[in-house]
Amino acid sequence: MRELVRGFWARYCLYPRLARNERSPEALASYIAQRRRSLGLAPAGHGAAPRRISDTAGLISKIDLKTRPAQFLRPRRLGSLIRGTIKTSGSTGQPLTVIQDLACVLREEAFVYRQLRWIGYRHGERRASLRGDMACAAAPRDGRYWCRDWVGNMLLMSSYHLSAQTVGAYIEALERFNPTVIHAYPSSIATLANWLKANGRRYQGTALRGIMTSSETLLPEVRACVDATFGVATFDWYGQAERVVAIGTCEQGNYHLLTDYSDVELLDTEGQIELVGTSLNNRATILQRYRTGDRVTLAAQGCACGRVFPVIESVHGRNERVIVLPDGRQVGPLGHVFKDAAQVLEGQIIYRGNARFLLRVVPMTTLSPDVAAQLVANLLYRVPDVEVEVEVVGAIPRGPNGKFEFLSVVEEPQAR
Repeated sequence: MRELVRGFWARYCLYPRLARNERSPEALASYIAQRRRSLGLAPAGHGAAPRRISDTAGLISKIDLKTRPAQFLRPRRLGSLIRGTIKTSGSTGQPLTVIQDLACVLREEAFVYRQLRWIGYRHGERRASLRGDMACAAAPRDGRYWCRDWVGNMLLMSSYHLSAQTVGAYIEALERFNPTVIHAYPSSIATLANWLKANGRRYQGTALRGIMTSSETLLPEVRACVDATFGVATFDWYGQAERVVAIGTCEQGNYHLLTDYSDVELLDTEGQIELVGTSLNNRATILQRYRTGDRVTLAAQGCACGRVFPVIESVHGRNERVIVLPDGRQVGPLGHVFKDAAQVLEGQIIYRGNARFLLRVVPMTTLSPDVAAQLVANLLYRVPDVEVEVEVVGAIPRGPNGKFEFLSVVEEPQAR
């Protein structure tokens, strides 16, 4: 059903038009104008190029959408009768439910297919998915944490069951299946890459052309480790449930702001650029000038790939969780804590209140006292004068979407 309803229309009806936008400013501008007319939006007035703004007047936020969803919902019409919902994971502490119509689903599929084409994928080739799919039973008797989608020629792998005991089996299954593309959460593919690195080996599949990551911020050190151990480039896809901004990666390794996906404005706040988007795809929920919270650094030059989409030098992601310590210090991202820890398969940081941290660690086999001490020292180097404990676990519990929150806050009363 997915292939008939979504795949066919996305590939053969929508993708050819998107492909024409890549290298023609005229085709791109015409497409954006047509999409705005189709959704009943006024002409943008600034062509296809994103314009810079500094005034927040008239912008809407996630809080607006969360507290007044009916305000943005359009009545059902002929082009938007069939509708569904999409939910965010809530990793920012503000989960959302957004109504989208079938046409929006089809267009999303077409844009993702274009990203796959940039990787070198062609329809019918094998793909593997290591995301939030419910691919097996909670405790499969045969030890297989994946299943085969024969129609889509995909291997769907569970991100819920990754642990020190199972990661080797995941690698073996991928090498046997030998996909052209692996689509994964950054945290999931990082687990496989760390295992390969710790065991002094590389991925043995021969057909792989690229890794496609999405749904989480891809850290530079994760990208470097994945590229080295899998022997191919990582292509990061960046979007959100509201469907107002998308960023893809070309074969040159550069991020491109996809201006045919949405009408984008660049909000300059305190020297940082925040992406503001107007949806061009969803007739059910019309979001105009929506603040995404996604911050980027623009590149000074274009890209050797020749595409007309603006180049993003780096993606800073959403506003990461910030912890405020009792003395007023603000603690942001702490990805450095587990950097270069060869014995660590996965790690999670729990803040328990009162300047107390817990490092939850999934080791390759065992965690030596020296490595545990180094992890504590890594955190104390950036956040001194706090209490740090290390807990060794077999696996880090996943949420309903198959991911875990890297920096989690669990306020606990302090023992007297």
